[in-house]
Amino acid sequence: MQEMLRSVGVARTSHEALTAFIARYGHHRPINHFIGTVPEPSVPGGYRVMYDVATRDVVTGNASHTRDLSAEYLASLPIRTGGILGALMADPTPKLVHDLDLSAEPGLSPSACTMRSCMAIPIFHGEQLQEWTFGFTMRTGPFDPREVVQGMLVANMLAIANRRIDAIGKVSSLLEAMRDQIDQIARLQQSLLPNQIPDLPGIEIATSYLASDEAGGDYYDFFLLPQGRLGVLIADVSGHGAAAATVMAMLHAILHCFEPASPGGGFNPAAALAFANRRLVATGLDGQFVTAFFGVLEPETGLFTYSNAGHPPPRLKLGSNGSVRELDGAAGLPLGVLDEFDPGTKTVQLRPMDTVVFYTDGITEAFDKSRAMFGTPRLDLALEHCSGQPDCVVDSVHKAVFAHRGSSTRDDDQTLVALRYHGICVLPGQTLNTTMADAP
Repeated sequence: MQEMLRSVGVARTSHEALTAFIARYGHHRPINHFIGTVPEPSVPGGYRVMYDVATRDVVTGNASHTRDLSAEYLASLPIRTGGILGALMADPTPKLVHDLDLSAEPGLSPSACTMRSCMAIPIFHGEQLQEWTFGFTMRTGPFDPREVVQGMLVANMLAIANRRIDAIGKVSSLLEAMRDQIDQIARLQQSLLPNQIPDLPGIEIATSYLASDEAGGDYYDFFLLPQGRLGVLIADVSGHGAAAATVMAMLHAILHCFEPASPGGGFNPAAALAFANRRLVATGLDGQFVTAFFGVLEPETGLFTYSNAGHPPPRLKLGSNGSVRELDGAAGLPLGVLDEFDPGTKTVQLRPMDTVVFYTDGITEAFDKSRAMFGTPRLDLALEHCSGQPDCVVDSVHKAVFAHRGSSTRDDDQTLVALRYHGICVLPGQTLNTTMADAP
């Protein structure tokens, strides 16, 4: 009996559990055949036969059985009425029957028709009769009433175990399907990120996108604008999963549809963010929002004009002395919160070898084991300890975050964009246009 319990206990499916039960129970009771039925409520006295197997065939693997209570499977089985099985199921009580003659019983296997005694056990789900199991033997009178009581308990306990196994299996299948969908969403999300870095004179760029375990909403992008200007966007959708990734895809589509009021004029990053805000508010994000920072660099002059919608301000590492400061000002509410939206703009003059570092809060809000955040002071320290060359920036920040967390896992997406302004090389006889009137 202990061996049977162990076999049932390690079963991964209700099919395996029932197989282990049939194979082991026959060693302790003289049962040669099992039949399982399910009542059919739509037909008075109707029932469907789920399995009809000889014990020896289950033990040797020569026969398979199916215990499937799904509506789809049961609908594929014929409805039967009457006969000895129908009479035994007429009332929901366990029964012992001897001197059986099943030769005229419709639809039974040849092995079942040779049986002489039967123990009929109703199986309940709560107070509702769910199924019947019939244990048959070729002998007459091998059972006594005590075995019916034991059989009733064993069969119903096995049914409870099977329901739990089935529920666990269904949950596992759903989780696997959900994981597949999240993986597909994550791949789609990453496909919306730039597939190549802009190659522009006087500008050097490095990027890094490290995803968390779930699909998230981090987003960065580059926009090649009129008059040789470069637009740089970094954004972060609140939350994780499919909803955040969907909003991120929406933002991507919205910004790539934006056109300045005057096609030949300057590009105002605040106008682009206001355009995105109107579209996102109109969709009704149901509590979600997007932080975003949009900057426009004019390579010829080094002017960098930007607008901030609730995003962590980028860091500016000065090429002159290596110090790090914040690109402050021009801050507004996140996108998708209110109709009224005017973050304003601010312009700074980048000098040769200055580096602007854009990031999402997955960097600064990375926690260590004691729940201390990485924070902007540690970010600035990592930037001070690197040369300012974009690849060095990414490597230095990654090492610092890893040292802080003590792990390569992430609770949130971590995105970095490092842009170094080298300045324009002026050849003899050329002059550099630094007119401020053309600034956005």
